[in-house]
Amino acid sequence: MLTQGYENMSRGVKRQHATFEPDEKQLIERWIEEQRTESTKHAYQNNIDAFRLWYGKPLTDFLKLSLQDMRSVALKFQGDCQRKKIPANTTISFLAALGSFCTWNGKTLMLKNKRLRTQIDLSSHKFSNGDLTQMFDVGNVEQKAILSTFVSLGWEVSAILNDLDRKYILGLIERAKEENRKFVYFQSQRGKTGALRLGVLNPLALGWLDKWLHDERSQTMKTLFTYTTKEGINSMLKHLARDAHITKLGRVHSHLIRKWVMSGLSRAKFNEFQIKYILGKAIPVTDATYLLTLQEEIEDYYPEAYEKFLNIRATGVHVPEDMRKENENLKDSVSVLKNEMAAMKDQFDSVLEKLKELKELEASRKRTKKT
Repeated sequence: MLTQGYENMSRGVKRQHATFEPDEKQLIERWIEEQRTESTKHAYQNNIDAFRLWYGKPLTDFLKLSLQDMRSVALKFQGDCQRKKIPANTTISFLAALGSFCTWNGKTLMLKNKRLRTQIDLSSHKFSNGDLTQMFDVGNVEQKAILSTFVSLGWEVSAILNDLDRKYILGLIERAKEENRKFVYFQSQRGKTGALRLGVLNPLALGWLDKWLHDERSQTMKTLFTYTTKEGINSMLKHLARDAHITKLGRVHSHLIRKWVMSGLSRAKFNEFQIKYILGKAIPVTDATYLLTLQEEIEDYYPEAYEKFLNIRATGVHVPEDMRKENENLKDSVSVLKNEMAAMKDQFDSVLEKLKELKELEASRKRTKKT
């Protein structure tokens, strides 16, 4: 938990651990309950606990302070986090939760021009298609289903684990089989922001989700996967990277796959609105009418983009029998040509050897005539 992280990184700060006061507990519970998504509730709870751990007093006492005193305490907390080497983005998350709590209680936490700047993530690995292919190859059936779903949708981990209904996905797969469709498109609403998004299940995801959902290990499950937390998925990715002997350039975590999908869509020349629609990023209301044609545009171009930029397992795509036989015939023809070329090389080498002998013989005759 983030509170444990703060405690570990803030050794030496002599403050007594905070305990809940009855009024404070109810206040926090009501504030948390009004957050939109489970992931936000979980994050806010951890982040507010980090501040409470440092503050050492009930938050009801904090709310009684003047706005200037609240600002001073918050900035002192920020300074302590910096001195304890807590990552800037983590500190920003702590203060964002505190600010939300204050706003909910009718007070404004004024930190203008004093907040830490968000740090660009330069310490994480950057996945290549080759990395993801190698990780995919060493995974089991469920891990292949998870990884292929992540690279197909490009959604945040909480959405894939919490928003995808098992029965609904099964229905999409069965319909795709009946209609002989390689790609499935479906609309969804992102819980975090309420933005409309277009889910895309490509052939790799459809194939491995189908295998996993019909695997005996998943038959009694109500959820889509046995992995149910962000931490579990991150641990899975780290193990796959290790087992695949990936040369890591930094931290490995699930958000990197979302970045990889966004990069692939960009390289495939999808425009800003199309990328936002696929990933579930909010589109301004003034541009909402553009949504009417977005799905049609995406469906027209996505299959081509998938083959060029978004397919981590090109060698795993089903090859029709006639194409497979033709490929085998081509391989046989190449083998025959190689043998013929080798024979011709032997003949050429033999001719060269004879020419060399003739030159030596001619030279010998010339020397004999001179003597």
